[in-house]
Amino acid sequence: MASSMAETLDTAKESKNVCPICFESFKTPRYLPCFHTFCHNCLSSYILSTCKSKENPVGFPCPLCRQFVPAPSSIGEPEKWTELIPINTITQTMCEKKDQFCHACRRADEEEIATHWCKSCLEYLCRTCAKCHKRNAASQIYELIPVSEKETVPIAFESRVLCIDHNAPAKYLCVDHEELCCAECVCTKHQKCNQVDEIEKIADNLIQSGTLKKLAQEILKHNDVLFQAKTEGETIMKHIDETSDIIAQESTDLRDKLVRHINDLLETHLDDLAKKVKGIKEKLAKFDDTFTDRQLLMTQYSQILTDSEKTPPPILVQNYLKIKRQFKQVTGLCLYKTSVDLHSEASKQLLKILDTLGLEDVRVEVKSTPIDLACADIKLVCELPETGGGDIFGGCFLENGDIVLADCNSRHCLYYSNNKLVRKLTLEGNPRDVMYRKPSELLISTNVNGRGHIAHYSHVNLQ
Repeated sequence: MASSMAETLDTAKESKNVCPICFESFKTPRYLPCFHTFCHNCLSSYILSTCKSKENPVGFPCPLCRQFVPAPSSIGEPEKWTELIPINTITQTMCEKKDQFCHACRRADEEEIATHWCKSCLEYLCRTCAKCHKRNAASQIYELIPVSEKETVPIAFESRVLCIDHNAPAKYLCVDHEELCCAECVCTKHQKCNQVDEIEKIADNLIQSGTLKKLAQEILKHNDVLFQAKTEGETIMKHIDETSDIIAQESTDLRDKLVRHINDLLETHLDDLAKKVKGIKEKLAKFDDTFTDRQLLMTQYSQILTDSEKTPPPILVQNYLKIKRQFKQVTGLCLYKTSVDLHSEASKQLLKILDTLGLEDVRVEVKSTPIDLACADIKLVCELPETGGGDIFGGCFLENGDIVLADCNSRHCLYYSNNKLVRKLTLEGNPRDVMYRKPSELLISTNVNGRGHIAHYSHVNLQ
């Protein structure tokens, strides 16, 4: 099993130690399965902001390549994910260790200029220690890089699975706890566990037994259900958009029709108003002409009578008789004073429309139907006697495998043992459900004359 796997992120020297989110030097760098590295706090903030609008989030997309990253721990707890994402130890070492002195010599209180850097030990070495490093049987396979070339070497990521407690390579699996562990864990934490096997053996067994294939098939079935649900959701979304457009178009058309109708009513009303005003003004003008003529007549007659001294007697008498006769005729005519007022209820009717007209709120009907994600095969084990009437409302299993059912309409609780009806308990009301409560109690809910009751019975003697 290879101890490491090299994946190149960026060979440019200036971008290796810079977080692509904050554009500052890495602080506790953590890398994703796509091998993109980010600061701990930057990644944590990004995960929380991405998942806050989701219900029970199961992962997040990489900030750079958008590859989906599954949740590294419990689903629905994104605040805990960042801590479980592996640290890019090489990048962290390159960011933290700025000195160029040999670390092996420093442990011996000596200072020697480093000439090489070990990718496995993550330490600087001087020329002498580098030679010893290559000659040592334990470290001779480690790759040493000249310090001058360190910044241009592609970053490699650790592919070994490490024990969470001791940060050591995990070589075993505790089957009892389903937990990877190192040799120290086996001797301490999992010392009393029944089954602890080597990882290689477990891996071979998973492949040979078809367990991986079976799980993959279940996942594919689950994915098909999700795909169908998503397709239905997209169909509903499309239906909502189409329905919304139809409602909006209908409302707009009715608005335009209503506006045209009101405009027509108003135009008819204004025409009627203009005709009425014209007729009234014609009558008033005739009345005014009549009064004007009579005023002129009275003024002339008054002037003639006033200038009587200058008028010859025959003409004076003639004018007097004429004026007297015509004045009597004029005053004898019936004369009406016209009073006119205009009234219209149109404004009140329009105000009534404004006051009473209102559009109802849009009604949204949301129905949540559980999606059956379980992948299970159902097999009929047996058919219990006297349960074919469709009146069984509830029931429970006892610890010994016996079954107690609530037959509502017959007012009985049916007790089955080995798939046979062995006892029948008659109740006062209609039984709704039965629950078994340890150590030996049955709780039976009944309905008596519209009131609910909980009865306590012993499952041993049904008393």
